[in-house]
Parts: sequence; C-alpha cells; structure tokens
Amino acid sequence: MQHKRSNTMHPLMFNALLWLCGVALLYLAKAVMELFLGPISETWIDLTLVLTAYLLLFVLDPIRTRINRRMRKRARRRQACQDTGADA
Repeated sequence: MQHKRSNTMHPLMFNALLWLCGVALLYLAKAVMELFLGPISETWIDLTLVLTAYLLLFVLDPIRTRINRRMRKRARRRQACQDTGADA
C-alpha cells in the first residue's frame, strides 16, 4: 500500500517564487513597452501592473495544482519504467 502525502499545506516558497516570476515578467513587459513607445505616463501603467500582480495571486493556485499534477504524473511514469526495466 502506498502512503500518500497530504496536500493540505501549500508550499509557500513555490507560490512566492511563481508570484515573483510573474511580477518580474510584468515589469519586463513595462520596460519593453517604454523602450519602444517612449516614456509612458506612470499612473495607468503602474495601476495596471499592481492589479495584474494582485490577480496573479488568485491564479497561482490553479497554476500550482496543474504543475503538481504534471510532476506527479511524470514521477509515476518514471517509476513504471524503472519497475518494468527491473523486472526484465
């Protein structure tokens, strides 16, 4: 019988890393827009960045769930390949 780890506690560092990467991409997009379009009024672009970063906090849970599901699926496939390779 396999023991499953409980998934009740979210990995805080993983969520923080995803959020920081998302915010970094937003600021990179802002820098690229300013590079091509010239100086942009700081009020509307900063408000957009803050609201998008806030929205990203709510989107992190489905993203994290999908990544965890793919990682578990990949681990099961690797384990199955190792089991069949060891039996042969």
